[in-house]
Amino acid sequence: LGIESVDQIEQMGIEKFNAACRASVLKYTHEWQDYVHRQARWVDFEHGYKTLNTTYMESVIWAFKQLYDKGLAYQGYRVLPYCPKDETPLSAHELRMDADVYQDRQDTTVSVAVKLRDEEDAYAVFWTTTPWTVPTNFAIVVGADIDYVEVRPKSGKFAGKKF
Repeated sequence: LGIESVDQIEQMGIEKFNAACRASVLKYTHEWQDYVHRQARWVDFEHGYKTLNTTYMESVIWAFKQLYDKGLAYQGYRVLPYCPKDETPLSAHELRMDADVYQDRQDTTVSVAVKLRDEEDAYAVFWTTTPWTVPTNFAIVVGADIDYVEVRPKSGKFAGKKF
């Protein structure tokens, strides 16, 4: 938007500015859904929360009030990173963006082959970035609208078996 100060936001109008921000945030929603789908993550896109939604904000305020009513909230002081241009506090994510968000990194992953109960020599193979959760997984969720393929390795431990 080429905005350099909070005065320009006020001149533009808060509603128009918020609409532009919302459009920017939601611009790649479809690509994000495709990415999450390809990663075999199970996400409820139709009922998901967004921090920009009033219902989300109200739920945070409700949760804080529960803590306050139980005497678990206290008043304190701390230094918050602040953007003088926007005159707003910065999130931890915003502070780290240049330093580590776009750097290449190596994460622990694992691929697992699980024998299918009703198929001879057939396995379902899945990949995860949280291998420590595998021992507690009791099911593999599949989707009716997802294309799957059958693969038969020619060599190695699983040669001739169906995946």
